Amino acid sequence: HVAHKMAYLFESRQLLLSAALAASVALLLDRWLRRRGRGTGKDALARELARLEARAEAVREALAGLDEPPQREVRIWMDGAFDMMHYGHANAFRKGRALGTHLIVGVNDDESILRCKGAPPLMNDEERLAMVQACKFVDEVVPKVPYIMSPEYLRWAIETYRIDYVVHGDDPCIVDGRDVYESARALGKYRTIPRTEGVSTTRASS
Repeated sequence: HVAHKMAYLFESRQLLLSAALAASVALLLDRWLRRRGRGTGKDALARELARLEARAEAVREALAGLDEPPQREVRIWMDGAFDMMHYGHANAFRKGRALGTHLIVGVNDDESILRCKGAPPLMNDEERLAMVQACKFVDEVVPKVPYIMSPEYLRWAIETYRIDYVVHGDDPCIVDGRDVYESARALGKYRTIPRTEGVSTTRASS
């Protein structure tokens, strides 16, 4: 339906341009004949000009009544610790948002990170939230997201934030031998983006 509207819009604009060009040519011919004093073709040219003007007006009215097709909102979810936020994080947000129109970022809480990674983050909850919120690619931030989202939590997040896709880098994210994003995969909501090589919080802090 959207493709049909776009094609119609393009054809209508082309028709309008053609009609305007033809009308301009007719006006030039009419002026040339007037200067030459040849009145025999004047009536025919006037009729043709009126026809072209009516056609152009019809096209203008059609274009005025044609609504632009609305862009469907696609809501992307990304989550993580985002400790000592760096270029790799910002680049991931850029790539993630490019998959949709609205980017929601869940920030893992301190306790969840400690429990799953065995060490606390270098920056606390408030500092990491502030860093993520400051990124221009992020539209919305959700605090205290568990490092491992249970199926129940994920379903709640999808319903609450109207999530279309859960996005993460293409590097494995395994805790205790299990894929952190297995629930998203099972729902068919999981998408990956290329990881930014050469930068990480671990490398920056070592």
